Amino acid sequence: MDSPNIQMKSIATVTQEADRFAAQLADQLRDDPWNRFQGMPSDGDSREAYEALGRGGWIGLHWPETIGGHGLTAAHTDAVEERFGYHWLPLCSYLLGVKTIGNAILRFASAELTERILPEVTAGRIVFCQGFSEPGAGSDLASLRTRAVKRTGGYLVSGHKIWTSSAQMADWIYLAVRTDPDAIRPHRGLSVLLCRMDTPGIQVREFPTLGGGLLCEVWLDEVFVPEDQLVGDQNGGWQVLMGTLDFERVTSEKVGVVARVVDELEAVAERAEHRSELRTVRGELDAARELGREASRHLMQGLPASGVSSMCKLSVALLCKRVSRLGMDVLGAEALIDGGVHDGIAGKVAALRRATVGATIAGGASEIQRRVIARRSLGLASYRA
Repeated sequence: MDSPNIQMKSIATVTQEADRFAAQLADQLRDDPWNRFQGMPSDGDSREAYEALGRGGWIGLHWPETIGGHGLTAAHTDAVEERFGYHWLPLCSYLLGVKTIGNAILRFASAELTERILPEVTAGRIVFCQGFSEPGAGSDLASLRTRAVKRTGGYLVSGHKIWTSSAQMADWIYLAVRTDPDAIRPHRGLSVLLCRMDTPGIQVREFPTLGGGLLCEVWLDEVFVPEDQLVGDQNGGWQVLMGTLDFERVTSEKVGVVARVVDELEAVAERAEHRSELRTVRGELDAARELGREASRHLMQGLPASGVSSMCKLSVALLCKRVSRLGMDVLGAEALIDGGVHDGIAGKVAALRRATVGATIAGGASEIQRRVIARRSLGLASYRA
């Protein structure tokens, strides 16, 4: 992206530039067999694509220029991420390291840690993975068991993380750990650490997924993490974790995915009921887009965002499922033949269908999202999904 006077560029202008960039990058990645069967963009990993985003100036659009950003607005970022999803770029590393972890570092980390890490992220030189879930702690994150024991100059971390996207290629891991096992309430004894993946004591095991791409397990055996890599306060990790998840749940790229599938389905749908449902879906897509913009506005202004972020995540996850089913109805058996995401509409519907099996579970189950919405946005304190 051209850098001169970027602060003066409108959202429309930046979106057009993003469209051209994404189309060119998608074409470059077309023959990559791993990218072909990635599932949705949020499932796909590509170091080549991530580094291209950094070189092109597309990382940290709304971050301060002092750390390599462009000082634009969150609305610019949302619009660009939607176009990246529309062109089906492999975005897992970007969504973790920039949209989720990068924004959380910017909000919660010390100035010294922010200035050390984020310029490398904006340049596309640091890939993050996120170490949250464990065998006994998924949606109930407060029950995690990975321990961080204080030692001179840092922490010794031991534990086991699962569902760790991008761990096979990550440079750093964003770790949720328990620093006070004796806290009266479990969530009060948590902290967040940044740790290099080449630190002695870390082992990674990868496995393929139904939706495309890889997931990993990460084992940590007395891994030493320097104390200056603590994000936020010791034992104050719950606030950091909840804020991190608020960023994660704004899924603008999935709005772009749905828009692409709807555009291509409209070109082939012949039955009146299918065309009618596609028009309805377009209305729901517009609503999901507006929810994402509202959530980003809350986050950038430091307003409570958990309720609207959960609305955003839930609406897009349900819409992905609906559109994948509609695509199966429109295309029939053709949608079951997966020739890859570049194989016309059939390949995209097949990829979307596979990926949406977990869409209402990954990143927080739909029942949890409904509970957050009820309690945080509607004031229904006793609501249970």
